[in-house]
Amino acid sequence: MLKDIDVKLLRNCFGKFATGITVITAVAPDGTKLGLTVNSFSSLSLDPPMILWSLDKKSKSLDALKQSSHFAVNVLASDQMDLSNNFARTGDDKFDDIELIDSHCGLPLLAGTVAHLECKNINTYEGGDHVIFIGEVEHFDTCDKKPLLYTNGQYTIAARHPGAKLAEPAEDDRSSNDEFIVPLLHRSYWEISDPFYQELQDAGIPASHARILVHLSHSPELTTRELSDAIRVDMASVSMSVKWLCDNDHLNKTSDDKLALSDQGQSHLDKVQLRARRFEDEVLDGYSDQDINMLKSVLRKLIYRKDV
Repeated sequence: MLKDIDVKLLRNCFGKFATGITVITAVAPDGTKLGLTVNSFSSLSLDPPMILWSLDKKSKSLDALKQSSHFAVNVLASDQMDLSNNFARTGDDKFDDIELIDSHCGLPLLAGTVAHLECKNINTYEGGDHVIFIGEVEHFDTCDKKPLLYTNGQYTIAARHPGAKLAEPAEDDRSSNDEFIVPLLHRSYWEISDPFYQELQDAGIPASHARILVHLSHSPELTTRELSDAIRVDMASVSMSVKWLCDNDHLNKTSDDKLALSDQGQSHLDKVQLRARRFEDEVLDGYSDQDINMLKSVLRKLIYRKDV
């Protein structure tokens, strides 16, 4: 049958099915960390909780993975394309400089992912030129980040279909304050900023640090007091953040106590802004360009209005 099928065309056909991207991680019997990028992951059963994924029989990690008692499925987030590429290559240094988090099963879990599933390796099956692994889920966790996707031989991200309507709040959820612009602006700010600042905090970037770096990037050479007034954070908190940022070479302080970003501070800010851009894309997913531009226009008019 194979001689009648063009394998390249078949691979392209398979690629029409969009999938998420995972990194399977495990620990070999000799203690070596194992990690490889896989998009053949699928849920299998809820009761008992089971998943499956498959691996090419030519993989050098196959025997070690078969012998591992557990493995983890790390579902990659939309900002983790570099991680996918890293674990898709061959080499023994894949875990160099990779941030890991604690695992219930002693597995190398990747930080910042959409989800983790820690699984007992319960069985393998022959599947043509692949081996199918069956895992029973023992622990899992998720977050609200968007997943990284793969289709047509390239990475992509999930977006709400333009035909899908955005949910309207139920009548019971609406407040009498919804008639007033200031409470609506206040609530929308916290609805958007809280999860973003929590994500920064989870990544070891306190919100106060981020706000200071952002403000100094466009308004350099401020004193700590001027900075506190500008970002509307109390002086004690700003002073603590400024001290940490100076001690860690993120800020430079002049002889007259003016603050400015260092090169390292700019690099730190670039990471924050990358997260902010990705987070904004997720927040605005499903809104038309016209809606977004109108929102920005109204907000700018409110910010830069002239009192008469």
